[in-house]
Amino acid sequence: MKGKVTTIKIVGPAGLGIKTSGLLLSHILLEQGYSVHDYSEYPSLIRGGHNTYQLSFSSTEVKAPFYQVNLLFSLAKNHFQPHLAEMKSKSLIFSDEQNPKVKYLPLEKLAKKAGNPVFKNTICLGVAVFLLDLNYSKSQKTLKNFFPKKVKENLKAFQLGYEYASKNYSSLKLKIDRLKNKKGLTFNDGNEAFGWGFLKGRGDFYAAYPMTPSTGTLHFLAAKAKEYKINVRHAEDEIGVANMAAGAAFAGARSAVGTSGGGFALMSECISFCGITEIGMVFYLVQRVGPATGMPTWTAQGDLLFYVFSGHGEFPKIVLAPGDQEESFEFGWKALNLAENLQTPIIVISDKFLGESSKTTPDFNQEKPTINRGKLLDKKIFKGFARYETKYACGRSYRTIPGVKGGEFLANSYEHDKQGFSTEDPQKATQMMEKRMRKLKTALRITPKPQLYGPKNYQRLIISWGSTKGPILEAMKLAGDQKLAFLQIRTLWPLHSEVKKLINQAKKIIIIENNQTSQLTTLLKAQFDFKPTKKILKFNGRPFFPEELYEQFK
Repeated sequence: MKGKVTTIKIVGPAGLGIKTSGLLLSHILLEQGYSVHDYSEYPSLIRGGHNTYQLSFSSTEVKAPFYQVNLLFSLAKNHFQPHLAEMKSKSLIFSDEQNPKVKYLPLEKLAKKAGNPVFKNTICLGVAVFLLDLNYSKSQKTLKNFFPKKVKENLKAFQLGYEYASKNYSSLKLKIDRLKNKKGLTFNDGNEAFGWGFLKGRGDFYAAYPMTPSTGTLHFLAAKAKEYKINVRHAEDEIGVANMAAGAAFAGARSAVGTSGGGFALMSECISFCGITEIGMVFYLVQRVGPATGMPTWTAQGDLLFYVFSGHGEFPKIVLAPGDQEESFEFGWKALNLAENLQTPIIVISDKFLGESSKTTPDFNQEKPTINRGKLLDKKIFKGFARYETKYACGRSYRTIPGVKGGEFLANSYEHDKQGFSTEDPQKATQMMEKRMRKLKTALRITPKPQLYGPKNYQRLIISWGSTKGPILEAMKLAGDQKLAFLQIRTLWPLHSEVKKLINQAKKIIIIENNQTSQLTTLLKAQFDFKPTKKILKFNGRPFFPEELYEQFK
């Protein structure tokens, strides 16, 4: 059936190459024309524990991974047990154990033939390719490209798995769509997508102290630094990271930092500094479960209010929330444009689910976004220059970078006058505050608008933000409700007036968030009279799945 979604899961302890084999299977499916969306779970352990990698694929676009599993491979005994609730009546479990609930797969024996126990994961790939009736030679080619080292050994393990399945599982093949390869597609997680946005937006300087789950962007950009001639810095801590990036932005770089909630707590003084000095830089924040260390490898949306109201004192900041990998790319380059245009901190909020999950996307390397550097003067100035001129209705004054003759000024963390000199004069302080805050009105013209999905004559309206987008859209597809629509708020601060207008049309309002207190409800209430009909909240470190939202919609 066209559009049918199939889900495969690989489970076992850390150290057995679970994610590696899962990513390889995803690439095999991608290169044979399928749309794929993955999701992985892992505890904060280097070895042991219980790790999972699952992927959902179809001949049509898959916007989120599904909960119900069709094929499960357990790389160690008993690791399938926690997932029995995810199995359908016809689901298949493969494991190296004698158990009536599983199909016996002699991984130890086959791995010895392959030459190393580590090849259990590749053996499972061979089995999966047979059961899905995928092109064998194309799958081999993908494997060769994926494993530049130990190609011969991996090919042998893959062949052993495929041959064993052909002799023992010929009656278990799954029925999936057949289709031709779709060209121009690739596979990116949210962190890589944001990194591509940074590169294609001509970002110059990226700094980060490694913090799960934002570290993927640091690794991605560090690997691309030489090719794209950018500076990537791993500083001693988040305080150093933020101040290095602020200095780079002051010097004219298109600058960004990456971290998660605990790291951003250390950056809060710097964000205020950028606010008063009007230094535009980007903060890429990938949420995880808190408070404190919390659950560092699990997902949440618990930092919304912290990010919106971060920093001491009052100053304009822009808060964006991409909902998928394509928007992570889009907001990556748009955030750099906004930072230079509005000359104020730009916050891009992601989370572990979006940041570390991959899906089929366009080839971001082929994109050519528009670069806009705002009111930048980079040539000699002949008339008197006032960096913080207050006469502009938009709140944005012209800026220079060091070395421009006639463009000298002070970037002062004290309140200051037009040239940047410290002042405590009440009239000048009032003028400066009003000048900076006028940027919020300007921001409403150039920041991403809210997006409405579904019928325009809706009666029930879902409101959410960030990574819940994919599960909501897939659940709506399952529900087929012609009176149900979804409002995705993409700019969380400042809020666009369209949000209130769209809310007022609905008879019933459903809020969906990955936090316990419904922080979006609090934010909307702070701006206008708002009372949702229902709240669907999840805060156990796991994302929403389409099936559970579908049950709620019913």
